[in-house]
Amino acid sequence: MGFAVEWLIVIVFVFVGILFLTGHGWRLIAGYNTASKEKKAKYDLQRLYLVNGIGMLVLGILVATMNVFVDDRTMLWQLLFLVFFIIVLIVIVVLNGTWCMKR
Repeated sequence: MGFAVEWLIVIVFVFVGILFLTGHGWRLIAGYNTASKEKKAKYDLQRLYLVNGIGMLVLGILVATMNVFVDDRTMLWQLLFLVFFIIVLIVIVVLNGTWCMKR
């Protein structure tokens, strides 16, 4: 992947993370924008913003770290990056389905 494209990905993750943390971008949360009013009522939107915003920022930092500190990009570093990336995605999905639900 090109160097400029990698930094563009970082910028997108950080921008979307800030967008969520400022309370905007509900249309970007997959499934929430097309859900019925009854389904939307089950979720705490502020918690969704918090989880997805922090998650996007963590993913942006992870990609930026990969860009800065891994010059040779050996297979081990690529594998570790992929594992951490998948773990963060799983945490976001699990928190969206548990902690973000209204009680």
